[in-house]
Amino acid sequence: MKGQWYIVAAVLFSFSLLSVFNIFESYSEIDFTSVLKNDEDKISSNIIWELKQIEKNSTNAVNLEADVSEFLEMTEANLIGKGYYFEYNFSTSSPSALDYNLTISGRNMVVKYRP
Repeated sequence: MKGQWYIVAAVLFSFSLLSVFNIFESYSEIDFTSVLKNDEDKISSNIIWELKQIEKNSTNAVNLEADVSEFLEMTEANLIGKGYYFEYNFSTSSPSALDYNLTISGRNMVVKYRP
């Protein structure tokens, strides 16, 4: 009769250890999909691509500055409405040269672009 209690105690002890290890294992898992849930990197690459298109299609420095200013103001209003922080600085040195700095941040990620 004593041998049966040792077996029952061993099974209960093993079950409790297994339960504790499963609980701690769930805390140590790495969520690789968290990067995919953030859109800041995709948004910044789209904004940079659009700025390069505006720079390529511009005819003179005045048009370039006005087009970039209008685009960045529209982008800022759109991103603020979606809960992102957007900051930018830009200058035009020639009709086809554009120098800009962008900062886009959300809840989990900050993307800074400075060429």
